[in-house]
Amino acid sequence: MPSFPFMSTAEQMFVLDVPENTPADAEFYLQTNLSGYAPALPEYKFVDGVLRAEFPVGALLTYKVTRGSSESEEGDAWGDRRPERRTVIEDAATHRIGVQSWQDLHGGAGRPSTLAAGIDTLTVHSPELGDDFTVLVWTPPGYAGSGERFPVLYLHDGQNVFDAATSFAGEVWAADEAARALAAEGWPCLLVAVCVRPTHRGNDYVPFAIGANDFQTTAPAYQTFLAQTLKPYIDARYRTRPEREYTAQAGSSFGGVASLYGTLSRPDVWGSCGAFSPSLWVQDGALLDFARQHPAPGLRLYLDMGTHEGLFVEDTAAAVRQTRWFAARSAPFVREVKFQIGEGHWHDEPAWRARLPEFLRWWLEGVG
Repeated sequence: MPSFPFMSTAEQMFVLDVPENTPADAEFYLQTNLSGYAPALPEYKFVDGVLRAEFPVGALLTYKVTRGSSESEEGDAWGDRRPERRTVIEDAATHRIGVQSWQDLHGGAGRPSTLAAGIDTLTVHSPELGDDFTVLVWTPPGYAGSGERFPVLYLHDGQNVFDAATSFAGEVWAADEAARALAAEGWPCLLVAVCVRPTHRGNDYVPFAIGANDFQTTAPAYQTFLAQTLKPYIDARYRTRPEREYTAQAGSSFGGVASLYGTLSRPDVWGSCGAFSPSLWVQDGALLDFARQHPAPGLRLYLDMGTHEGLFVEDTAAAVRQTRWFAARSAPFVREVKFQIGEGHWHDEPAWRARLPEFLRWWLEGVG
């Protein structure tokens, strides 16, 4: 059993229930964020369907069950990746795990699409990157029958914005639902969700050379694609308000970094920025220096952070402080800053979905 000699711990008991198609000779393991999601550590092996393990008090534990490999990880009802299970370690506790499926044994049709009717799916070529991007465009109710022009929000990680079939672990931002509710209140807009290039996310989103992008960045080219290829294409195809005041980009985690970098780089194109749980740690906080060096007096800046983003409660408090500090230090260089804390929010799509409506309202009311 793992030991943590310098930390207070609490025993956690995990009781397992597995589906009928589980092989009779299967062995089961708990993979966790505290062990780098290693899928088959002997100390986290279940015995007769039970695992007892000590974890540090204050840990924000996320976990899943495997049969000894990442390929045999538990899945959701459709056999696809399921969200992480999670708990805050405070005292001794028992956790009952009902495995719905095994990803390598399900063989079903996969998670069904939740992409609403009327969302356009486009393929847009980027000469800057020599590649195609899938772009999803949502228009507000009544768009076809009106001559009105609308503000536009460009969203990174577009695969997570509308459709559970393409989203990470089946969780979506439900941005169309949030935008539809605001449109009903008289604040309509267009949403342009730019899907990630799967093997290039760190390269396209992070403008600094770090381990997560193999010390190679294509962020300048990606932002040039957004500003000089995609935006003119959208403006020509849809009834937009093309002025910078009515144009914004937003994203989460590395997508939050992309939003900050992109809007600060081209304040002539972007009037507002939404940075949800931005990874401000990249390059030892180099984004703050970048913000100082690229003042954007017309930019409206939104930043937020959840209180459960990290390995330990102490980490999350530091992340909130760092984001608050970024907001405070950026304030002199932009037009407006809004900072929000997501109480009890983890680093995931449900948290960003919960905070998106307030960002949309703030953005749209601010542009009139």
